[in-house]
Amino acid sequence: EPASLSLHQIRHLVAQFPTVERVVLHGVGEPLLNRELAKIIVWLKGKEIYVLFNSNGTLINKRWREALVDSGLDEIRLSLDAATPETFARVRGKPLFHVIVRNIQGLMALKAETGSRTPLVSLWLTGLRETLKELSAFIRLGHSLGIDRIYLQRLVYWDGNSDDRLARPEQSLFNSLRKEDEQMIKSAEELACSLGVSFEASGATTPSTSLSNDNSD
Repeated sequence: EPASLSLHQIRHLVAQFPTVERVVLHGVGEPLLNRELAKIIVWLKGKEIYVLFNSNGTLINKRWREALVDSGLDEIRLSLDAATPETFARVRGKPLFHVIVRNIQGLMALKAETGSRTPLVSLWLTGLRETLKELSAFIRLGHSLGIDRIYLQRLVYWDGNSDDRLARPEQSLFNSLRKEDEQMIKSAEELACSLGVSFEASGATTPSTSLSNDNSD
């Protein structure tokens, strides 16, 4: 049945893979809704396992920030998906841009205050028709937040859906990049390089390649 994994279940699963070195704590849904998440991370880190998860960043309040830093979490990947509040509201359907940015600022400030090198924080943008034009601004935003790892990922959607809240085929850039799209990506790569920011694609490939063909993971 759909549910959040418990620490008991995590222990049972890990016991079946004694050589596991890396655990990714996300799937369908927001990991921070799992009340046992911090305990799970602490237990996994006790076994010297690399732990990471994706988050939409909306729930990273002061309590969660402290819990994540204290837990020893290795990496958190934050999906912001826009460089402006207006675009975020159009893409995500909710006016939560400022909430997420404030939460990221709090997390980065706590890391600096405590001198903690973890969790490593990266910022993620889904490449859509609506968001690609903000790519350079997104990189500048990430840099201003103190984040030096920024990723562009391609849209995954279920074709044929009739729900306006879900992603639509016409939003996708995959296999349909135009010359102006490629130029925007190139400009963003040059900007990232000048700022000392790592700018990559989710499939361990270049941002342009990840959107233009299926060679990426």
